[in-house]
Amino acid sequence: MAHGNMNSSDSSPASSGGTPGRGSTFSALRNPNYRYLWISSAFISAGNQVQQIAMGWLVYELTQSAFWVGTVLGIRALPILLVGPLAGVAIDRLDRKKIYLAAQLGLVVIALVFALDVHFDHATKWHALIFSFLLGLDASVNNPVRQAMVVNTVPPEHLTNAIALNNAASGVMQSIAPLISGALIATLGVAGNFFIQGGAFLAVFFIILPIKLPYREPAKAQASVFKSMGEGIHHIRGDLPLLLLIVLVFIPSLFIHSTQNLLSVFAVDIFGGGPVLLGLLGAAIGIGSLAATLMIASLGNFQTRGRLNMAFIILVTVCLILFGLSSSLGVSLVILGVLGFFNTGFRLVNNALVQSRTPDALRGRITSIYVMDHGFQPLGSLLLGFLAAGGVLGPQKAVVLAGIVALVVTVFIGFKFRLLWRLK
Repeated sequence: MAHGNMNSSDSSPASSGGTPGRGSTFSALRNPNYRYLWISSAFISAGNQVQQIAMGWLVYELTQSAFWVGTVLGIRALPILLVGPLAGVAIDRLDRKKIYLAAQLGLVVIALVFALDVHFDHATKWHALIFSFLLGLDASVNNPVRQAMVVNTVPPEHLTNAIALNNAASGVMQSIAPLISGALIATLGVAGNFFIQGGAFLAVFFIILPIKLPYREPAKAQASVFKSMGEGIHHIRGDLPLLLLIVLVFIPSLFIHSTQNLLSVFAVDIFGGGPVLLGLLGAAIGIGSLAATLMIASLGNFQTRGRLNMAFIILVTVCLILFGLSSSLGVSLVILGVLGFFNTGFRLVNNALVQSRTPDALRGRITSIYVMDHGFQPLGSLLLGFLAAGGVLGPQKAVVLAGIVALVVTVFIGFKFRLLWRLK
């Protein structure tokens, strides 16, 4: 289904600023439709960051259990495995903007209902688990459709820059939202954070109303749902570099993001702090993430993406080990910042490589498979939460073990498939 004219005057390469080179850090923002999408990503990230800090703190207050913190924060990723492939078919067949609007309204309702639950002191760990699952169910549609729309709002020469800047919106919010969230918990209580999340999600709905998708290719004749799903899987199986790029992205989802879900445990049990310190730990990752985003955005369509991609994923696993070994707050904050830098750098470059190898007619299906790595986060969170419990390894040794496993797997893939280093 086409949405707009591929040669529309407001989004043509000429009017968008031409081909980006080194130093064209904000070139994609010259596309007006992309600007709306970029702002919406900032609001979504703000809501998610505020909610994640608040949820970790709420569950730890309710249970005093690292296992439950990891479980509740991880369960939101499970629905991606259940509905992700079907969502991809819908994204390729239907109006992507309308799907985005509908998913956003769902997020507003879910967030505000849980905010009221917390406000009136009815929240339990089971309520938190259900809320987290419902957020994940909605995000399994929301996230891949937003990624597909990034490609549909910019010309091809702005793609890498657009992906990086889209993450910059998240990086800025990841830098400041944890601090704001921690301060709000200390002053207004946990419920206020969930109301703010609902407000941010509502703002997104209105921001994306004017968006057009001038670079959306016309949809092909529709096959059956299962045949459509099979087309995406067949394309991935026939493209070994694409398949390997998708496999690689599972590593940080299983290990890095599971560790981030335990920051509330580190804040209280390892560093003896409270919600403000928890916000500081989250902000350290966000600052590193933002730095990586700006660096990748300024590089433009550089030709050494494969080498940079592999270097980033190896170095982020090393940082994970170092974080587990550190008992110093200052050193740990620095390590988290560097970890955020390498993790985001990998995510951006890997995503750009995937999108550059993906036909737009299959983009929704392949993107939905690509983001299924998030669906395995509950497995990592459950396991790491269990190992981090006091009677097993404790949080630090559990993180060290996760980092070692991640490093071994990454190095093996890197040496086994040297073609990954040569991708451009």
